[in-house]
Amino acid sequence: MEGILLDLSEDGMDILTAQPLYPSASMTAHFVLPNTDTEVEPRGEVAWANPNGQSGVRFVDLPEKLRASLKTWVTANSPQLPPEDPEPVSDCKLTDLSLGGCYVETDSPFPERAGIVLCLKAGDIEVKADGTVRVMHPEFGMGIEFASRTAEQRDAVGNFIDFLTSRPGTCPELLVAPRALKAREDHDHSGAAITYGTHDSLLALLRNHEFLTQEEFLNELRQQRTSEQVTS
Repeated sequence: MEGILLDLSEDGMDILTAQPLYPSASMTAHFVLPNTDTEVEPRGEVAWANPNGQSGVRFVDLPEKLRASLKTWVTANSPQLPPEDPEPVSDCKLTDLSLGGCYVETDSPFPERAGIVLCLKAGDIEVKADGTVRVMHPEFGMGIEFASRTAEQRDAVGNFIDFLTSRPGTCPELLVAPRALKAREDHDHSGAAITYGTHDSLLALLRNHEFLTQEEFLNELRQQRTSEQVTS
């Protein structure tokens, strides 16, 4: 499959292909470093992928000699360092939030099982969390499960929810990026429906989405927003 090399470092590359790749897929590539005779054939793993064909690839078992060659070439051909915070991947809107996950409306959702990084902001509170896409609705949105492996991570999300609950009308901001990137710009978003408690209805819905059509899933999501467990 032919592709376009968008960005390159000694650790990985950003590529654009005619057909979307899949997160965690193994791959090999072949290209020639511009203005050199150096042919590069790295093995890699897809760290993240967009439906539009853009993917981030992490090199695997790259020989030290080749790594050094890539680093030398990148340094010589990058007189200016890239911005500290790259552009966000896409516009998105946080619509539902619980201790276990959230739902985000976006025209460019990531594929299921893609690893992402979220940054939630409201007032003086900012929470960063890793997540995994559990359900993807093309050109509409995606459901994300938080990777809250520690009590500290869950407490951070819980404090954020408590802050929103105590200040009705507060519009949380959300930045979403593949795990290999960071996000920069802020976006304006509507208030999010919040769910938390002993039973996490939102998380349960994300984990059982295979049994529902997109319409059924979204209807269930809307019903959760109007239930007694939800505060908007």
